[in-house]
Amino acid sequence: MSDKCHGFRSRIADFVTGVLSERDRQELQEHLSICVPCRDYIQALKQEDASLAEHFAGIDEDMAVRQERALQMIECFRTNEKTNPASIWRRIMKSRYSKLATAAAILVLAAVALIVLDGSTSPAYAITDLARQFEQARTVHVRGWHYFPEFTMPDGNAVPPSPIDNWTDVKNARSRYTTTSLGSGADGVKVVVCEIVRDGPSWVQIDHARRSATYFRVSEYQQKLGVRQTSKLISGQLFGDITQLSNSIVVGAERIDGVACDIWQSDDSHGGRWRQWLAADTGRLARAQILRKMDSGEWKVATDYSLIEYNVEPPEDTFSPEPPEGYTADNSPQTGYSMDLGDGGFPGFQDEQWHYKCGPEVAFALADGSIVLGWRSFDPKDAEKQALLLEGVTFGGPLPKLPIEFYALKPAEGSSEPLYTGYHLAFTREQGRFTEWSLYVPDGTPPADVQETGYEMLYRWNLEFARNFVFEHMTVKPEFTIETAEEFDEWVLGAMAELSEDGKAPADVTYQKVLDLVQQVRASHAR
Repeated sequence: MSDKCHGFRSRIADFVTGVLSERDRQELQEHLSICVPCRDYIQALKQEDASLAEHFAGIDEDMAVRQERALQMIECFRTNEKTNPASIWRRIMKSRYSKLATAAAILVLAAVALIVLDGSTSPAYAITDLARQFEQARTVHVRGWHYFPEFTMPDGNAVPPSPIDNWTDVKNARSRYTTTSLGSGADGVKVVVCEIVRDGPSWVQIDHARRSATYFRVSEYQQKLGVRQTSKLISGQLFGDITQLSNSIVVGAERIDGVACDIWQSDDSHGGRWRQWLAADTGRLARAQILRKMDSGEWKVATDYSLIEYNVEPPEDTFSPEPPEGYTADNSPQTGYSMDLGDGGFPGFQDEQWHYKCGPEVAFALADGSIVLGWRSFDPKDAEKQALLLEGVTFGGPLPKLPIEFYALKPAEGSSEPLYTGYHLAFTREQGRFTEWSLYVPDGTPPADVQETGYEMLYRWNLEFARNFVFEHMTVKPEFTIETAEEFDEWVLGAMAELSEDGKAPADVTYQKVLDLVQQVRASHAR
């Protein structure tokens, strides 16, 4: 414990009983975010009186916020302007014993004050509303900093943070997204910042390290999907796994721009921690952080979004494809590199000896957890051989015996169950390359986070001489969940049309037919 910790110990007692001033609360929160001993001290203090802990085991963890709101309400009703009830309470609570003795009274008073003066004993919002607010926004703008807590410069100082300024305009298929990574430079660690700007039939990657710009050409479908992917990335950085938002807890309170905010926190199974600052009265998202756990056990901020705006008009040049002044362009929008749908146009696997190429193109989840996946497995030296293998396959039947057959999926992390067995839906052909479209139905309940962690693609060789050949495991993640026939037509059939020579999806694939197939498969599992 450092000398600085001694100065915070008296504040911790006030914090536990909920009577700490706003300024002291903020300073303590900052200290607690980096000090493990003081966080442990808080826990010990809370457990000091076993009977008190027993009585208040059911009190919500956001009571600190309620106490602060109750004190504010009581102050509004005071009759003598020179008397500050909060100050009086703090003087009473100077003694450690009086703190413990009156903690129950304070908590009860806070609860009663909220019932009488506020008409509620719970927040005026739901944490699970965050995802809906994000998805319904016309535009989203987030700005902040990316930190590198695991690394230091050669002189031992921290790596300088990198600025983030991201925009999405899903309706108009426009986005601007910052990517940050570390590389090696003359001085050791080098921060590499790139921006990807999407607007129209081309998008540009601006490399601020090289001071260069590279253009790519995409289809209208790819443009819409790319912006949707960017929106998903930003959502993940703000909220983590949205399916786990209901597991968040309140860990403190803070004022941002004069607005009282609850601080919500959630941890995932992969060592990540998310925090969101929500306005106590409206639930508006005011700030968000991603934290990482160091080898020392200390949590440090990796990303801090200090500005989050919904439905604001982007500045005129936000989505401009023009590189900054002084940057060089590797090509032009007219000569941009053509991009294929799926993994940047690169095959997931290519063996120089056997020549077979395979890998996922694009995947979507259905509401029940089933997966629609487009994948390839072909010999570029003999495409017609694959055409023969696709003859006779039927909707809902077994998968075609392609050179490498992805016969099933399973969760990429954790348990190997459930198993997602593959069924044929359709195939499309573009420039001599076939895409197999398969439906994978789980034989049990999928893990809650499986769409975030992804699926391992289980394969088998359908060539006698290659049965002992093994390549690295391949994983796939769905773009998002399809919940309506309109979404199915736009995204699933749109992808099929994208990978068809005639620009049309197979006529016998419909949303209802796929749902009926899911039910048939699930019924067979139940027997």
